[in-house]
Amino acid sequence: MLRDELAACLLLALELRDDLALASVLSPDVRMLVDTGDLTGGELRSRASVGRALRAEVAKHPDVSLQAVQVNGAPGITVHRHDGEVVGVLGIDVAPGSDTIQRVWLSTAPGKLVHWNRRRPSA
Repeated sequence: MLRDELAACLLLALELRDDLALASVLSPDVRMLVDTGDLTGGELRSRASVGRALRAEVAKHPDVSLQAVQVNGAPGITVHRHDGEVVGVLGIDVAPGSDTIQRVWLSTAPGKLVHWNRRRPSA
């Protein structure tokens, strides 16, 4: 499965809060690096741990929505509030020949989300 397709499946699984669909796109030994900008970040390993963390990030803000975007030239997802503020950026990586997501990067560090939250001045 192509990386674009996996990102779309991940987005749909998170939007629908579908644990089976989420598990189907994550590799059993998936790794997730979480950059929170403080000491609470770190690394998670395993489909169960990463799935829980992704669901928790979406649930953390009751008014979030998800959007498919390009993250560093590759498919990814933004988590943003109804006012448009991006509160998380998710990048994914797929190993060659794999049909599941091998690595996930989640950035929720406000300082690293600045360029995602730039507003154009009103006319």
